[in-house]
Amino acid sequence: MVSESPRPARARSPEEKGQRRDDILRAAERLWTTTPYAELSMNQVAREVKLAKGTLYLYFETKEELFLALLAEHLQRWLEQLTALLDERQPQTPDEMARVLLQSARDQEPLRRLLILLGTVLERNVRPELARKFKQEFQRLTQDVEARLPFEPDVTRRLLMHLYALSLGWQQLTENATSSPEMREQADLPSFEEELAFGLRAVIDRLVAGG
Repeated sequence: MVSESPRPARARSPEEKGQRRDDILRAAERLWTTTPYAELSMNQVAREVKLAKGTLYLYFETKEELFLALLAEHLQRWLEQLTALLDERQPQTPDEMARVLLQSARDQEPLRRLLILLGTVLERNVRPELARKFKQEFQRLTQDVEARLPFEPDVTRRLLMHLYALSLGWQQLTENATSSPEMREQADLPSFEEELAFGLRAVIDRLVAGG
């Protein structure tokens, strides 16, 4: 059986380079669904996307840089979806706000898993200028969301921090408790969505009352 040969090493036009970069991100994302981050290598990504390893490094110098780009992509998509949802629903009450935030959090498990990596390995191992650029873009996108929430600025910021903490906390707890078949059989965890809804509604009620 003849294996497929690697793609041509050089993408020349901006469009080709953009497509090549996207191909690399999609390959890394596919691998990450079945391979733990610590075990995933740039060699595997290069094989998955059918590129020479040296070509891969023209786009991303490290695995952390690659996954930070993947995180930025998911984060931008989620915040843009949340902004559009807020414009559509225009929530005014705590209950309406909770429903919008919970709807936006559905189907965001890849984003939550990437955010767990952010604080544990990505920020510590990428070039400082990339980390700064990521934070600046995150702040810019978050401001668009904050401007649409019907609460005082301090309440809004605390609410988003609690959403972040609750989402990542339950995601990490679920991953740790179901990381092996034996642990999955013994785990008796409530659903992620139910617990996030419970915690988020309590936080919003308390923040609004306190504000």
